[in-house]
Amino acid sequence: MKKTAVFFLIVLAVFLTSCARPATETTVTEYKPKTETKKASTETTSDVKVIASQTIAPPKKTKPTEKKEKKKKTKPTTMPPTQGKTKPNTRVVVTTVKGSFSSEDLTFVYDGETIKLNEKIDDVFESIGEDNSASTLSNNRQEYEYEDFTIVTYIKNDVERVESITVTGKNVATAKGAKIGMFASRLKRVYGDAKKVTKTAYIYGSGAKTLEFNYEDNIVTGWTYKYKH
Repeated sequence: MKKTAVFFLIVLAVFLTSCARPATETTVTEYKPKTETKKASTETTSDVKVIASQTIAPPKKTKPTEKKEKKKKTKPTTMPPTQGKTKPNTRVVVTTVKGSFSSEDLTFVYDGETIKLNEKIDDVFESIGEDNSASTLSNNRQEYEYEDFTIVTYIKNDVERVESITVTGKNVATAKGAKIGMFASRLKRVYGDAKKVTKTAYIYGSGAKTLEFNYEDNIVTGWTYKYKH
């Protein structure tokens, strides 16, 4: 009986052992999904790390020159005002440009030809032609009238010479650009200070030859080259 009982126990142990093996295999089978779950979680974590690394990337450095502001240019306060208005606390500096007078300003240029005071009238006729309108002023003085000017001559030692040239037309101007209709006060910029200023004329020159600009209400009305003999 004892032997039979021992044998029975051994068979029971073997049976129980064989029954326990499928359970072990089932446990292994159920463990696989856990492994796959861990892999999925690992991949998700890595993705988060990549996004985080991109988010916290340091800002790009900028060049120091880009931060500097450009200085605005300002106009000097010594510029002349426009339209007669000045800003408060502004110092205005006005400079007056003066011209200069020379002996060359005592010659008259017409149609590219130069006429000089005390020049022989025959030489003038050769250069600019003889006008048809001529008249006698006195025994030794003649007048020749052209379209824009008049020449007066005097006769001395049987030689007729230019005594004066009076400009009355707007089609001619002096060598420096002075002309009829300009402001008489602007003559200072062209010829400088006049030798003499009267109520009707600005007089330039020296000695026997002069240049006189006639004006009215500050407007040049004509001018005359004169030779005192």
